[in-house]
This record gives sequence, structure tokens and C-alpha cells, in this order.
Amino acid sequence: MKLSELTAYKDIAVQCHNFPDADTIACGYAVYKYLLFHGINAKLFYSGPKKITKANMLIMIKELDIPVEYITELDHTPELLVTVDCTYGESNVQHFDAKNIAVIDHHICKREMPPMNEVRSNYGSCSTIIYKMLLDEGFDIAGDIKLSTALYYGLYTDTNSFSEISHAADKDLRDFAKFDPSLITILKNSVLSCEEMGIAAEALNGCVYLNDIGTAIVEAKPCDPNILGFISDLLLQVDTVSDCVVFCRTGFGYKLSVRSCTNQINASEFVKYITENIGNGGGHADKAGGMITDSSSGIPVPELIRQKIISYFEDTDIYHAADDNHITGMSPYIKLSVTIGYIPSLEIVPEGTEILIRMLEADTTLRASSDTYLMVGISGEVYPINKNVFEQKYVPCDELPDMDQEYPPAVIDSINNIRIPLADRIKGCTAAGGAKILAKQLTRYTKVFTLWDPEHYLYGRPGDYLAMSANDSKDIYIVRRNIFEKTYMPAE
Repeated sequence: MKLSELTAYKDIAVQCHNFPDADTIACGYAVYKYLLFHGINAKLFYSGPKKITKANMLIMIKELDIPVEYITELDHTPELLVTVDCTYGESNVQHFDAKNIAVIDHHICKREMPPMNEVRSNYGSCSTIIYKMLLDEGFDIAGDIKLSTALYYGLYTDTNSFSEISHAADKDLRDFAKFDPSLITILKNSVLSCEEMGIAAEALNGCVYLNDIGTAIVEAKPCDPNILGFISDLLLQVDTVSDCVVFCRTGFGYKLSVRSCTNQINASEFVKYITENIGNGGGHADKAGGMITDSSSGIPVPELIRQKIISYFEDTDIYHAADDNHITGMSPYIKLSVTIGYIPSLEIVPEGTEILIRMLEADTTLRASSDTYLMVGISGEVYPINKNVFEQKYVPCDELPDMDQEYPPAVIDSINNIRIPLADRIKGCTAAGGAKILAKQLTRYTKVFTLWDPEHYLYGRPGDYLAMSANDSKDIYIVRRNIFEKTYMPAE
């Protein structure tokens, strides 16, 4: 759905979810401002059992001049009702009749959606969805500091102070929004109430500790997601706790906050495992978050979380490339002549410039030089390669790669903070000489600590491939299933 589709209607109401947080208010404000720009004076409101009382929300609304109203009924049936950061018909959204419905949300929902909807559950906040939709319409938020501040703060609060960001679009909003820093500071320091401090204390008192794996599990009463992060950070300071999972019930399901202080557990992968098929999650190696929105298994969610945590450790194989790994069941494969992309780094920025490679799920930093190229795979994945290695393994060609990508790869000029898209700079190349490897498809979750990065692991899921160089048994790594099956074939 595009925001411009909304302008076909003139009588529009924009609804935030009950007990509004910063994300839903920011999104409602953004849609309201977009419609106002097009001459449509929409009604912005929320409903539910009670009005907003949280200090940070009241400050945000007042200082940013957000015209959101609390209502218990609409005086007429609007031509179009737009729900933001929530889905029409869900329990956390007060029902109001409308002739047409539109939904903009980042929560997983199995309810049938209206024809007009924009749901991206892999985004950290709904503010990011609105930000991207505004950019697609050529609506520049940089010229509106109040709107920029609202969207920035919406992302900040919904990703636990940015600690749970994983998607590249979230990072773009974080890095490029022109916000009011003094107001953000005030809002950051107006979050905790005495009641929420009590919730944190009670939750910590009920901590369950799995001594054999060093994991702490805590269920808190319903609270702001930032409180979960506060509890998680405290838990990780306990000397015997290497990782923790803190969760609470929300109007959408269950919100999770995950922390890790060991390289054996990547918090982002951990929460993705816990929420797989029942929600979504993501973040960083040490801090991550997620949502469980499907509780149809019949198992109470707190018990389901405990079972998933235990199975995460029981169902995972770990390989360290530096060790003597006796891996059986591997078969020979040959790399296909699939066209992929490459770009000499000096064709992007001047020599010595520090650039951040922005991809869908990861950022990597390097300095541009004549010896450094960037490779762009068939799924838009970007990774650096030495020029000499490139010339040994690949042959430039005139054909351009055919890539299927949700987020076009880009680099950030770290000095000037400028985003540089790569799509128009990519050149084509193919693998030289049919490179051979040994590989087998995974049936269990697998972690591989490679020789080139022994401090961080590659993570494979069942269906992905464990691969090894045909000439070096210590050169082992993971290849995603969708990439492997397009780039390798069995050797005869």
C-alpha cells in the first residue's frame, strides 16, 4: 500500500491503539501530517479504558504539538479509518465502524487484512514503516523537526533504546532523522514511574535461574518495553548469568527482551529461535528483543518460552574451525557460473574513507582502498573481498546480476554521514573455473566459529548447508539454503 492511496478519501480518521505508546502516536502524527499536506484535515485519536498518564507520552504530545484526542465514540462513520501500529479488529484496538479500513502495522497478525494494508513484521517499529512510506512518496521529513523527532522517538522506544534494531531501514531512520536532541533527552529521562520500579523489583524477585546453562528467565507484569530492558541489563550484571530472557504480556501478545554477555550466544539469533513460527525478533549480538503473537499451541506462553530456551541449547551443534572437526556425510559440489556483483571500493568513495556497509540484517565497517572490493550476492548480501582474492576466484563479465532483495544494498560515508546506494554501481562477475567444495544439508541448528572470525559464529538453520573447502578441512562455514541451491550443484 502507498500513502497516496489514502488521499482518494476526504473523510479520514487515524486511530492509535489503546494505551498508546510513542510508536503509535508518532505513526498517527505522521499520517495526519501527510494527509494535511494534501489538504485533508483528518481526525487523529485513540480510545480504550483510560487516557494517557505516562509522563513521557504527555510531554511528547505537548512539545511536538500532536493533535491526538481521546474519545469513547465517533460522532459519525468515517469514509476511511486508518489504524497505525495496530490492526483493526484486534483486542488492543477499540472498535469503531467505518466504510473502509486501512492498516499500517509491524506486528504479526493472522487476521485477514483489508485490501489497503502495509504490514512489515521484520521492522523494529511502525515508525520505520511510515518513514519508508513517506520517503517513497517524496515526502521529506528532514524539513519537519517535530515529525522527525516523533518518528525517531517512536523507533527508540519500540526497540528498547535502539538495542533491538536489526533491519537496515530501522538503522536509516535512526541515523538520518533530524530530531530535537534536547527534547529526546527530556523524554529519555521521563520514562520510569515509581509503579514501574516496583514491577522491576517484583520481577527480579521471581527470577528462575537455569544453573546448568547460565540462563536467567524472568516474567514481569505488563509494562513498558523499556522496563524489560532495564530488568535485563540488571540481570546480566549477576556473576553467574551469561544470558537472560525477560518477558511480559502486552495487548499484542508477549514482548521479550534478551541479553547475552558471551560469544557463545548471539542474542539476536537466540530470540529468533525462541519466536520462530510464533512471532518475530531481532537485534544485536548482546541485546535483542522480540514478540510472541501466536499462542495456539495450547502450552502457556511462559512455559513455552522455557521449553524453547532449553531446546535452543540441546538442539544446536557447534564447530570451531581451529579444532580438528571430523565432519561426516559431506558431498562434493561445484560452484555454478551465476552472475553476481562487485564494486571496487574506490569507485564509491575516495581512498582512506571509512564506510559502513548497510545491508538488510548487518552493518560492516571498512576503509576504501585499491585492494578492497565489495561483493554483492544474489540476495543483495554485501561483503568485502581482497582484490587479489577476487582476481583468483572471479572473472568480470558484461552481464549484470539479477538480484531479489527487500532492502537495496548501500554504504554510509561515515565522515559525512551520507547514504550511498550501490544498485547503479554494481558490475557483473562469475566464479572462475568451477570452484569445488564439500557440503551437507543441516538437520540441526548449527554454529560455526570460522578461522577468519573466531570470536563470532555463523548460524545455520535446518535446511541450510555446512560447507568446507575441498583443500582445507579448517575452512568451514555456513551457506543459506536459498543461496546455496542457486549457486552450487553436485559434482559428478
